[in-house]
Parts: sequence; structure tokens; C-alpha cells
Amino acid sequence: MPGFTSADELLNEFVTELRQHTYGINSFTQPKVAQSPLRAESVVTLLDGAAVRVELSGRGYAALTINQTTVLPKNQTVAVPNEAFELLTGLLIAVSPDFQRAMHNHLYSKLLALSDSEPAPEPPGSDPRDAKAKAKYEPEAFRDSIFQLIENVDPTDDSKFTSVLDTAGNTLDYRRYGDSFFELFVTGGLIAPGGIINYDEEYGKFPFSLFVLASGDDPLAGAKRWGGLIVKLTRRYKYLERVFAESTEHILKHIHRFTEDENKMLAIGVGVLVTDAFLTLEPLKALQEDHLTKDGLALRFLTDMLRVFLMDNDINQLHKALVRAKVGRLTEFFPPNKRDEDCFARHFEAEDMPVLIELHTATLTLARRNEFVDSISSILRDAKEEEIDEDEEAEQIQATNLKVAKAAKAAMRTNKWEQHDTVSLAWDGIMNAVNWSYKSEQIEAQALVQIKRHSPVLEMLTTEPKSEISLLKHVQLYAYSEPRLTKYFGRIVLELYNTDVLSDSAIIFWATKGAKPEGKSGFLKQTEALVRKLEAMEDEDDSEDEE
Repeated sequence: MPGFTSADELLNEFVTELRQHTYGINSFTQPKVAQSPLRAESVVTLLDGAAVRVELSGRGYAALTINQTTVLPKNQTVAVPNEAFELLTGLLIAVSPDFQRAMHNHLYSKLLALSDSEPAPEPPGSDPRDAKAKAKYEPEAFRDSIFQLIENVDPTDDSKFTSVLDTAGNTLDYRRYGDSFFELFVTGGLIAPGGIINYDEEYGKFPFSLFVLASGDDPLAGAKRWGGLIVKLTRRYKYLERVFAESTEHILKHIHRFTEDENKMLAIGVGVLVTDAFLTLEPLKALQEDHLTKDGLALRFLTDMLRVFLMDNDINQLHKALVRAKVGRLTEFFPPNKRDEDCFARHFEAEDMPVLIELHTATLTLARRNEFVDSISSILRDAKEEEIDEDEEAEQIQATNLKVAKAAKAAMRTNKWEQHDTVSLAWDGIMNAVNWSYKSEQIEAQALVQIKRHSPVLEMLTTEPKSEISLLKHVQLYAYSEPRLTKYFGRIVLELYNTDVLSDSAIIFWATKGAKPEGKSGFLKQTEALVRKLEAMEDEDDSEDEE
């Protein structure tokens, strides 16, 4: 074993070696590095439940102590070797017979994967029927294998159960039978075509399934225990996380075949895993099919699931989770004839979940605002694409502004918006329609031309002082969030003044009292000369009035 020149080199070597041996160990702690002499140490949990402190130094790998946390068979002992090993493999073989068996199974699986012709001979002690199972898809045989593995495991011993299944992954094809694996874990049986659950005739329901663990007096506690098992089992076989998400979507499509209690347990279980960030809300899209929404099944499931999620999360986290999973509006889970705002509000009022009504209202408002902004941008872009003569350009701009103004007034009537709200949205729509240049020297001209062209729309929406101040504050935030426009804020304000969108009193009020904190000092400096000029003009007007 060569010496290590740095702590980083030692740590990288140790972590790499540990990760390469995960097929034969349950887990390991993050290695800690010590100096004088340079060495790293980690606690490795073996397949039999024992924990051994492993050290890597310039001498090699050594076992320091071993903590026997489980009862081994009488004929099995574990000794701590005194010598140092060049490879971690040699050390683990010396302290754990189970590791040696796991290593042999691991190597055998690799040989099978690489073989393109005749299968390799079966390893000693293996069942010849395994080869047949690899060639033929037999979910029932897979289920029977799982039951046989846990036959002697106490239904309350979660640690032993996960250890057994974790080790079995070296021989059983979890990747191929992932759907069957999780159908068993959720429902206790296999889901037949049509959604009927088929239980094993000999063993009955899978004792560690959600439908068993959550069937007691405290379904939430049982679901949390079940969720912990799922997380532990997929920690080593990371590909099973994706398989579980796909299986969940498949299972949710059959909730019309499950009992009311089973659906409630399933909703609680999904809620637990979503809360733990193990599962996203994406599988819920399977519930939006007509045969699940028409009788309220999808809505009932959604309600039970969200109740669990909101126990540990706020409404903002729920909104982010819904957006991230692209679930769409919650009304899509309602029966087709009840997808209006009144039905939504009545349902969640009855369920004592008012935060969902608030979220729905805010989501609808945001969607309508975005639709309006997009519609303004679309009108302006379409007008630009039309081929016209230069002589007709002024008429086209005027017609376009009239069309935008009508759209703004219609949106105000429909959504009951105030003028000061609408003018900010109109500004976004106007500026979003600009096809910004990559050349920074052209940005200013583009912004000023766009304002000048469509200032009549903004002027129509700033007939009240409150609207002027609202627009100026919004322009400040817009320039702050758009780096390309930040240094042109002063020129933009001047153009809005020159086109009669903003009055001198609105600009002075903003500069003295109404500016937002975002970029305030820089923006005030940009508009300093304009504000001084307007204040001087205002003083002259006051003097003339006094005379």
C-alpha cells in the first residue's frame, strides 16, 4: 500500500473503496481524517448487523473494534484481525462470512450480464430454477421468493426485514420485477389486469405492505413506518426510486378497484413519501383520468393526501411542489361538472382546509395576470410581423395601441382589476414583446422606441395619481430584475415623462417618498438631474401663482 501525500488523496481512496463494496455491506459513515499519522476512519455496518470500525492509513486497512449488534448463529463467530490488509476486500472477508457470500453472488451476477452465449454454471448452493426465472417473466415466482426470504422474519423486526431484502438484491432481479416488487409493498399482493389484487394463496398479504401496516388504529404511524422501509430499501438500489415513482402512477390508476379504506391508506402513504421528498406529486396526474374523477374518487384521494402533506409543509411549499410536478390546477381532480370556483371552495371549506382555497384563488389570479401579459405581447409581436410600407407604420401602431387598450379594458371588467394593477401588467406585456439585441449598445434605443410607440396605452391606464406611482414603482422593480435595463432606468423615466405617461408630481413623490428599496440609491442617482429640474419648475409655478 503506497503512502498518501495528502488528506484529500487518502479520503478519496477510502470513499472510493467503500462505495465499490456496497454490494456486501449495509452502510458506512462519512470517513473522518486524522493527522499524525495520517489516517481515515469509518464505521461500516455489515450484512449480519455487526458494526466494525475500519481504518485506512499508509499501512493499509485495519479493523479496530467490532460491535456485535445482532445475535449470530451459534456456529458463526466474528474476530477482529490484528493484521493490516492491502485491500478493503480482504479485511471484510476476514470479519464477515456474509460479505464473502455476497461478493461471490455479485461476481456471478456480473458474469451473467457479460455472457452473450451459454449461461455460466450455477454457483454452489443456488437454486437451478433461478436461471429459468431469468429467461421467463414470472412475477408470481418472484413474489414467492420474497415470501420465502422473510418467512422467519418477525413482522415487527424492520431492521432484519430490510437487511434480508437488501442482501437478496444480489440474487433477485429487482430491476426486472420492480413493478411487482412495489405492488407487493403497497397492496400486499400483485395487481392483475383490471386492477384486482391477487394475494398469495399460501402466505396471504405481504406483512410489510402499506395495506397491512397502515390498517391499524393509527394509519399515519403505520404509513410512516412503511415509508421508512421504502426509503431504506431504495437507498442502495437507487434505480428503484424511479421504478417506485412509475409503479405508484400505475397503482393509482386502479384506485376504483380498491376499497375506501385501502384508498385512504394509499393516500396517506403517498403523502408521507411526498412530505419526505422521496416522491414528487407527478404520479398524481394518473388520477385525472375521467373514470377516476367522475365519481369523486380522485378528489377524495387528493384531499387525504394533501392533508398529510400540509401537516409538515406550508402552502408555499405545496405550490412549489405542484408547479415542479406540472400537475396543473387542482380543479382537474374534481368531477367534470364541479370544476368551478364555488364547488372548489365549498369542498375544502367542508374539509376545513381553507389554505387550499387561498392557494387556488392566488393561482387563478396569477394565471389570469400571466394570460393578460402574454396576450399583450402576442398582439404587439403579430403587428411587427406584418409587412407594411413606412407611410402606413404610424397608422399600424395606432391601430395596435387601440387593440391593446381594448384588451386592457376588457380584462379590467372581467377580473375586476383596478387601473393601478392593470398598468403594471400592460408594461410587462409591452416590454416582453421586444426582441432584445445581443449588443448592449442597442438595448437603450430598443427600450425607448418601445415606450414611445406604445405610450398611449400606458397613458390611458395612468389617469389617476395612484396608477402613475404604481407604474413607476413597477418600472423600478422591472429595471432592477432586468440587468440589461438597470443602467438605463433614468432614461426610461425621462421618456415616460416626455410622452405624458408620468407627471412631474408623480416623479417627485417617487424620489422623495415612494421609491422601493431595490436598487434605490443607484436609481435615485440616475434620476437626480430630472428630479431637480422638475422641483425647480414646480417652485417657479408656485411663485407665479403667488404673484
